[in-house]
Amino acid sequence: MSMRQILGKLLKNISPAMYTSSMLFAYCNSFEKPSADKKLQFEPLDLKKLTHEYMIKQSILNAVNSATQTLTVTYMAIADLSIEYRKLLNELISLLEETLTYNVSDEHWDLIVELRNEMQHKKEKLLKLSDSMEYVYTMATAASQLSYLYEMENLCNTLLQRIDDAMCKMKAEIDSNKQLEHTYWYIQGQCIKGSKEPTEKQ
Repeated sequence: MSMRQILGKLLKNISPAMYTSSMLFAYCNSFEKPSADKKLQFEPLDLKKLTHEYMIKQSILNAVNSATQTLTVTYMAIADLSIEYRKLLNELISLLEETLTYNVSDEHWDLIVELRNEMQHKKEKLLKLSDSMEYVYTMATAASQLSYLYEMENLCNTLLQRIDDAMCKMKAEIDSNKQLEHTYWYIQGQCIKGSKEPTEKQ
């Protein structure tokens, strides 16, 4: 086969690809500058709003939002932890009651010790959260007083309602915890008393 025939076949095979490539570039649109109507229009800054009172009110609004969020999150943490705490107390009460009726195994006592340690850990966390709630209450109260001072009464009233609601619900959780604790202490006292009686008889 001559060189001319070889080149002819190569060009014949390549030409469709070149045609296809040229078609790809033929439909590309060039970017145009946006017209004046399409440009973003920025409103000029209103310097009259940038007064000290305006900026203080904005800061108070941020403080109220922050206080509300902290109040809600802290209460939810107390509520969730209280549920776990009371669950452990109920389990301990059941296990201790069984020791008053049956001769339980060492594994039973080991489980009591394990749950008691876990319960104590959760109680310490609850005490920390309760202490934190006092500071959150102070912060939220200060924010409500500031909002009232700057005539933001609706904001003040809303925050006060949330404070009262959170504190009432927290008190209900703590009261429920204490009530179950008294039951636990009573059963624990019965167990201690029952363990001493056989020793005294001997």
